[in-house]
Amino acid sequence: MIALLILLIPGAALAYLSDVAGHWSAVWLSALEARGIIAGDRAGRFYPDDPLTRAELARIAVTGLGYGTEALALQGVPSRFTDVAPDDPLAGYVELLWELGLTEGYPDGRFRPEAPLTRVELAAMLVRAAGLEQRAAVLRSARLSYRDAGEIPDWAVGAVAAAAEAGLMSGDGDGYYRPWALVTRAEGAAAVAKWLDQYGLLFDLEGTLVAFDPREGEGTVRTPMGEEHSISLAVDAAILRGGERVLPPALQVADQVSLILNDAGQVRFVEAWYADLLAEGLEPAGGNGVWATLGTGQRRRLWVQPGALVFVNGRPATLAEALGQGPTYMALDVKTEEVRYLDAVRTPFGGRVAVVEDDRIWLEDGDGFLRYDLASDAILVDAGRRVEFYEIAEGDQVAFALDGDGRITYLEIVR
Repeated sequence: MIALLILLIPGAALAYLSDVAGHWSAVWLSALEARGIIAGDRAGRFYPDDPLTRAELARIAVTGLGYGTEALALQGVPSRFTDVAPDDPLAGYVELLWELGLTEGYPDGRFRPEAPLTRVELAAMLVRAAGLEQRAAVLRSARLSYRDAGEIPDWAVGAVAAAAEAGLMSGDGDGYYRPWALVTRAEGAAAVAKWLDQYGLLFDLEGTLVAFDPREGEGTVRTPMGEEHSISLAVDAAILRGGERVLPPALQVADQVSLILNDAGQVRFVEAWYADLLAEGLEPAGGNGVWATLGTGQRRRLWVQPGALVFVNGRPATLAEALGQGPTYMALDVKTEEVRYLDAVRTPFGGRVAVVEDDRIWLEDGDGFLRYDLASDAILVDAGRRVEFYEIAEGDQVAFALDGDGRITYLEIVR
């Protein structure tokens, strides 16, 4: 019993779950730990692949919803379930799970707190928690495509379909649902984390990292609606990038981040992801929509977040200015696939360099030359690397854009 309590009651500081590194559930479990919903034992172990009991799920779900204090207040109170003793350390969580309408127990009046949870039972609980019972009722006659769909009991078909539709649970990579398989601690905790995330209860701040100083641990996050927030990392902050534990220097400007804050407003947990896309040009698709032409010739419709960072030739611009033919680099929201960062290269002019002198170049033009001056803040690029003016050589093929005064404001050396 003491070991169970150590696993379920979080301490004051992050223990960094020692046995989830590289596990598929690492991001979800680390976020729940940072939120104070789960914890490891004294050695920092969570035992992610062990079976999850019904009472343990009650504790995770109730704490995740923010009712941990209320559950503790019910400790010692006689339970409505005949097999839950008042002195059971998880009795209050079981009782509150019932009061919240997330479980009904069994017809014989038992809860079976120590029984391992099955996947269909977890699906039913998640559907109640997510308020999807009406949707489950609509889907109760759904024809499920799982290879073992015939093993799913009639009472669970709607819940299984609704949970899958909402992205809370799904089958395995081989097309099986495994309805009677026991839920592991990682599976149950991750499912609760996904449910909390979908309802905005897991993270305190989400957006694009637009500035970051790893030495000071300070930066700025821009939300999808364009609001900017200053952030500061706590000394014990846990950082995961692409699902792997990293140190602050691994965070990059334009990363998509989800943050959990401590009581002092400092960042306690960072989840950073990066999903990108390269298009050959953009066309308007109405409102904040664009048609992106990919390298394969395929056209894909994308939505641009209201607060997206938009650049043309490395400078802030409007979405309208980014439309047109030319390489367009985009970072996408990993949850919605909306564009949150866009950098378009538009170089309508080009030629071969004949002469390089001071801050101007001459290009070959038939039997003559064309002169172009560089703007004082011109951006010069070679193979994606910023270069200095003196690195432009005679004979280089260049593509460039001009400012309103006819000066080169952006130039790429074409190799």
